Amino acid sequence: MLKKCMGDPSLIIPTENIGIKDILSYGEIPVQILDCQVRKLRTKE
Repeated sequence: MLKKCMGDPSLIIPTENIGIKDILSYGEIPVQILDCQVRKLRTKE
């Protein structure tokens, strides 16, 4: 059974004061695979 945890309201920070943007996104950078290693299983042929 889970125990109840009483939160401390003084530790809650309003999000308006932090300055978080509404659009949480990041730019993806394409990465090229430089090495590929294929392993052959002993049981399969």
